[in-house]
Amino acid sequence: MTYGRRTSFPHGQDEKDQNFWKATAEGYDAWIASDFQDQYEVNWSILAKHVTPNSRLLDVGCGPGTLSIRLSRRCREVWGVDVTPEMIRVAEEKLACEPANVCFQEADACDLPFENHTFDTVISVNALQTMDRPETAISEMHRVLRPGGELLLITYCYGEATLAEHNALLDWAVQYDGRAMWHSFTFAQLDALLAAKGFEVAEAERIWDGPVVAFLRGKAINV
Repeated sequence: MTYGRRTSFPHGQDEKDQNFWKATAEGYDAWIASDFQDQYEVNWSILAKHVTPNSRLLDVGCGPGTLSIRLSRRCREVWGVDVTPEMIRVAEEKLACEPANVCFQEADACDLPFENHTFDTVISVNALQTMDRPETAISEMHRVLRPGGELLLITYCYGEATLAEHNALLDWAVQYDGRAMWHSFTFAQLDALLAAKGFEVAEAERIWDGPVVAFLRGKAINV
């Protein structure tokens, strides 16, 4: 399946290049707090409704671990995985004063290092649009969920963005020496992707505009 335009930022090589996310790791939390705090509080209010004290949770594309750590205070166990080692290093540096029920591991979303049916809940926040193979990543998230477990997916829909919104993304990206992939999903494509990968979509809504951000809650079936 194709998802419209795929934005490739300049200064990179043809092969998969993590330089972009390596460059942003140290300042990622400050950037979110400065420019996206309102949006991330909306994300939090939605996610917090769907986790329980008994949940074993996986955060795919956890970045520097801020959300994983915050969720660990509400869950039995949290694992955060990210493909960028610098992000995992920043996340692990935060653990000294945090609960012991959260762990971080460098891992590719397309090859998760967990057994089948390991987790009650899988989340992925503002990460799927950056993954090389989003269909494979969704399949892996389904694989590691227990039957009836839930995927909580929040992602940008740049397939519904304006030209000005695409240009703003590029203006931000070229500040860093690297290359990144950015899929231009539409809301309908995300809904269809989850259904095709064995999820019953229980909830789907636009939670932010300028650009559109989608939240989808899928229950794992066909396991």
